Amino acid sequence: MNIRKTLPILLTTLLSVIFLVPASGADKNKDKDKEKAEKPDKVITWDEVRTAHFIVASDGGDKLASRVAEEFEQLRGVFQLSLPNARLDNGIPTLILAAKDGKSFATVFPEFPVDKRREQPTGMFVSGEERDRIALRTNASGEVPYHDIYREYARKVLKLSYRDLPPWLELGYASIFENMSVSDKGAVPGRLDPEDLSALFRSPLLPLDLVFHVDRNSAYYSTGGEPTVYSAESRTLVHYLISDPEMSKAKSLDRYVDLVEKGTDSLLAARQVFGDLNQLQNKLEVYFKQRAAARPGIPGSGDVHPDAVTSSRTLTPAELEARLGDFSLSRGRFDAAETKLENAIMLDPSLAFAEESMGFLQLRQNQPEEAQKHFERASQIDSKSALTYYGLALTAMAQNGATGVPPGAVANFEKAVALDPEFASAWFNLAALYALRPETMPKALPAAQRAATLAPGESGYQHQVAAIQEQLGRKDTVASITAQRTNAPNAAQSAVGPQSGTAAIGNTGSTSGASAPTAPPPSPTTSASGPASTSASSAPEAGSRSISDDISSDRTLRIQRKTEPGDQPTVRPRRADPTQESPNPVPPPAISPSSRIYSMIGTITDVVCKNLPQVLLTLKAATIVMHLHADDVSHLPVTPAGTSSPAKAASCAALRGHTARISYQIVSEKSWDGEIQMIEFRNQQ
Repeated sequence: MNIRKTLPILLTTLLSVIFLVPASGADKNKDKDKEKAEKPDKVITWDEVRTAHFIVASDGGDKLASRVAEEFEQLRGVFQLSLPNARLDNGIPTLILAAKDGKSFATVFPEFPVDKRREQPTGMFVSGEERDRIALRTNASGEVPYHDIYREYARKVLKLSYRDLPPWLELGYASIFENMSVSDKGAVPGRLDPEDLSALFRSPLLPLDLVFHVDRNSAYYSTGGEPTVYSAESRTLVHYLISDPEMSKAKSLDRYVDLVEKGTDSLLAARQVFGDLNQLQNKLEVYFKQRAAARPGIPGSGDVHPDAVTSSRTLTPAELEARLGDFSLSRGRFDAAETKLENAIMLDPSLAFAEESMGFLQLRQNQPEEAQKHFERASQIDSKSALTYYGLALTAMAQNGATGVPPGAVANFEKAVALDPEFASAWFNLAALYALRPETMPKALPAAQRAATLAPGESGYQHQVAAIQEQLGRKDTVASITAQRTNAPNAAQSAVGPQSGTAAIGNTGSTSGASAPTAPPPSPTTSASGPASTSASSAPEAGSRSISDDISSDRTLRIQRKTEPGDQPTVRPRRADPTQESPNPVPPPAISPSSRIYSMIGTITDVVCKNLPQVLLTLKAATIVMHLHADDVSHLPVTPAGTSSPAKAASCAALRGHTARISYQIVSEKSWDGEIQMIEFRNQQ
């Protein structure tokens, strides 16, 4: 064999093998990539089920969604059974997102990814003024995996339902519902807390006379820290009263709560309902010693049958995006909400829920014109949503500023309550607008009373009823509130108007007479101060507000008309300034025979003193903001808190921060809303 001839052939063959092998491997990789590209990712679908009070969406299938819905219906039924006359919702179903596992849960809460170093929360309850929302992870484990959600749900119910529950009962109810297990067989409260039992075994029980008598100012009352004998005994007592068949059959707690809500003293009501309190204490001691490790069920809870699922379907991608965006909005995550809602609208322009949620988002971002466009589109798509008309009314109020009754607001609030007669917030706002016009004033009190009946625990609603009742009975109090009357002709001859040239606080002037000014409403899905409250079983949500925060009484519209057009003109006499040598008094301001005196209770949030003796101040009562003026602060009648005699204000700056009732006359063509007639402080500083 000729080696010289054979070697090139062998080299050629070897090189071809070397280069062909990787080429073949590359072709295989290309084939795999092509196959992967052609094979679509698995589409994750979310199924929705509806009951009378809940709308549940889950990626675990309709059976899982149905189980979650039924459990919450069962929980709601137990609340209704255990809490007499409880206010459970506003007629608008609660939205629930039920994630099947941690990965799915992270799509709802991007801030809680699947991470072995940090445990995900089991869920979150988000309370909103117009709707409540819940998200949970259905693979959560534990005896009561959703105790945080149950606790916040119970607090919301208690807050709405009762004006002033005694501390012992509030502590006990919260403990009962936080640790409750719910199933189709009934509800079982959590076991008596070991720390409570330790406190009760370590120290003698407090006399029940003392337990029932304690109020929130007492040293015995404490909501945090280590359990005290008082807190342990209170929680155990409610556990006993709810779980004991004899007490349950007698409806003892129902009768007790009814008496307390009607104004009966807590201790007196206890004696009337429970009888001999020494005997009750003996039964309580036997109960907690026998029940230390037991979990008695709530009598009758097994008979609470949840409402059957009324519908079931699969959500479209657009609907899922809208749900996720709405949940982000309720938590104050505006950027995420906007992205999701824009995607939803792009995928399905005919989705009313997405348009409605986008409207509330624009309102929260102070874009009322944009909000109106979305609400109008939502109403064209679905004319049966009370929330859409509620949003349109809020938008009208936000656009109108502080110049009377916003056009269209009343009509839209009326549509909202017609579609949902249990919508307390809509009734509250409607009553406030009715009260601004003489022709609609007769409808203000029934509307306010409806709101207060639907949510007895909302102090602002109760105060609104009292304010409107006071306004309707103003003729009986005119003499004690308005300034001294003088002869109209003499006043007109010597009168001069307030000085001009004062720096303006705000351009919110309103016309005299016909109506009192108003201002933009609270942001939707929240109260006026910020995002809705949330609760998570791990890290707290940034920017959230606790559900237990009390609603300020300043939320209530407290504008009262003090004189009628036909009355003789009321003139506030001007007292001489003792620092001035001139014996001549400053003449009073002119008040036309058709002018009216109003008053409003609120907080003085700002005072401008740079143009003394003139003063400009801002009075705020939640959604109502008034800019008021006095031409001479040294002559301003000011009644200190706790007294009935007017006194001169110490200084202009000392007005700031007070809660006060300010009587004023509405003015026109000014940069402020009214001239101050009198200030009555409601708090000491």
